[in-house]
Amino acid sequence: MSSKVKDILMVGALASVAYFVSRFYRQKKQKQRELRETLHFQIF
Repeated sequence: MSSKVKDILMVGALASVAYFVSRFYRQKKQKQRELRETLHFQIF
């Protein structure tokens, strides 16, 4: 029984870590895109 609970906890931890990593990556990409657009507007 405890091993089953441990498996569920591990799956939940991995899922939450993957979720946070993907969210952080998406925010970083969006910031880079905004920076590029502002640079583009400054140049032209």
